[in-house]
Amino acid sequence: MAVLALILSIVALGFCIWLAWEVGGLKERWARLYGLRAAMVETETALQELMRELDQAGQTLLEELDSRLSQIQEGGSLNLSQDLTAQSEEDDSAAFQGNIEEKRGLVIGLAEQGYTVEEIARDANIPKGEVQLILDLERFRQ
Repeated sequence: MAVLALILSIVALGFCIWLAWEVGGLKERWARLYGLRAAMVETETALQELMRELDQAGQTLLEELDSRLSQIQEGGSLNLSQDLTAQSEEDDSAAFQGNIEEKRGLVIGLAEQGYTVEEIARDANIPKGEVQLILDLERFRQ
């Protein structure tokens, strides 16, 4: 009878140890999920900000287009200064695109070197959400 009680005690102890190990694993998984959720919130915030900026830029372009069309309909033509302005805007757009590619390359390079999102954001002077978005999009491309 004592042997049976000893065996049952050992089995119960083993079961308790196994449960404690499982709880530790669950806590670790929960922490990872919470971190992913926080990253998703930051990414969503960055996307909303980018959408706002795109909406504003689109609205500005539409207003400019409307004003130029009304000018043409009134019999006027676009003059040289407006053509130069349009060329300047195209140059700005190309520079902006180059800046985006430069940021992307910098962020990906630092991430490949093992830097965290916070370190990259601090070193490159880029918002954390934007850094996270760039890294998420790069993972998606691969």
